[in-house]
Amino acid sequence: MLSVMLIAILLNAGTASAAIEPNYYVKKPEQVPFFKSATSLFPSGSTTLEKLKKQLVKSESSVNKYYKWNKIYFDEDELKPLFATHLSKYVIDNITNERLRVLSASTKTLSVYNEKYSVSQKVAIASVHGDAYDTGLAMALKDTYIKTRAEDKAPVLTTIPLGTAFEVVKFQGSFALIRYQSYRGFVSLSEIITKFDFASFIFANGEWQPIKKREFDQVITKANKKIPMNDVTGLITPPQVGIIASNSQKIPLWSRVQTTKTSVASWQLSKLAEHGFVWWKPNKDYEQVYYSLDEILAKEISFVSFHPFNPYKGLVSADGVYITQNGTHWKKLPQFESYNGPVFFLNDQLLFVGNFRSTDGGQTFENYIQIDKLASAIEFQYGFSPKKLQVKKIDAPNPMKIKIEIDTGIRKIKMESPIFTQNWQAVRT
Repeated sequence: MLSVMLIAILLNAGTASAAIEPNYYVKKPEQVPFFKSATSLFPSGSTTLEKLKKQLVKSESSVNKYYKWNKIYFDEDELKPLFATHLSKYVIDNITNERLRVLSASTKTLSVYNEKYSVSQKVAIASVHGDAYDTGLAMALKDTYIKTRAEDKAPVLTTIPLGTAFEVVKFQGSFALIRYQSYRGFVSLSEIITKFDFASFIFANGEWQPIKKREFDQVITKANKKIPMNDVTGLITPPQVGIIASNSQKIPLWSRVQTTKTSVASWQLSKLAEHGFVWWKPNKDYEQVYYSLDEILAKEISFVSFHPFNPYKGLVSADGVYITQNGTHWKKLPQFESYNGPVFFLNDQLLFVGNFRSTDGGQTFENYIQIDKLASAIEFQYGFSPKKLQVKKIDAPNPMKIKIEIDTGIRKIKMESPIFTQNWQAVRT
């Protein structure tokens, strides 16, 4: 936190000095070339990016999609991976955010029912994502026996055909108790695939936690905690990750593939008063850089916080702070370089990063926790002057109060205040 405060001080100092620098230090706006058509070989002029964006008429893009496995690319028709949405009972529409009940699934589409409007329809797999609080179904990776007990040598009740989806009642060691038609019995976990096999985060024990892998009926978190799958009530499954669920495909069973875009030709059409309609491509320097979920999970994650009602929106601190609005693309917040402290996603507008608060969904941050007021409150209520003040944890016991845990150098204490004031009170526990 001290490093974040130091950076803020340095940034403010830099801003103040920049105001008195000579004009020749001011960087001129970058010029972007534009073309008469999207097929023109040579530009017909150039202007500023700001002007082109202001007069933007439309965007056109051509995207080639592939499946990537071990640095090998496959056309979409070459593989038929299984996605978490194939195993979902409910999915969320990417555009409308409506919750849809899944009736049946095929390779690239789902038959869904919109309970709000009482309408059935077909949707593309790519147009929806899984409901984070739906732990989903399981699917047989081969013709699978249902047994009377969770034992390899137990009597067989019936066989589930390859590719059939069914409901899991609970997990038990290396078996799962399942329902299939009129049968209720046990199947081996090695012969089925579940939404847990896709998950990157789980919700258990009242918090979202990043995970490394599944071991039988437990998931192992990034913090090396073992959590029974029966205790998990939420899963975040990246929509771009698929798993090969058949031996008849070009790559091995259980291989993880990622949908990727390797060739994108993007054109913008703007109308300039002096040139009419012109086509242009933004310079890559102006394009927002996003990190994939895999890149985030590869980092040493310190703290994670998700939106209370939409866990596809979240904050992570991992040698910097990253924010996502869809669970897939993560943007680094530049003002928190190398930060590894607590973060808290209260709602769509209010976000907390250490001492700092955003009231506009992460667009800007202000120094919210005022050290002098906090130190005065601690001295008044606890009778000592803190040697240091470092925020160790942020929480919200209700929508109108913020609670923090502070390291004072002598002891850790808990304080809370109404969100929009600095009236800190001790929390006695």
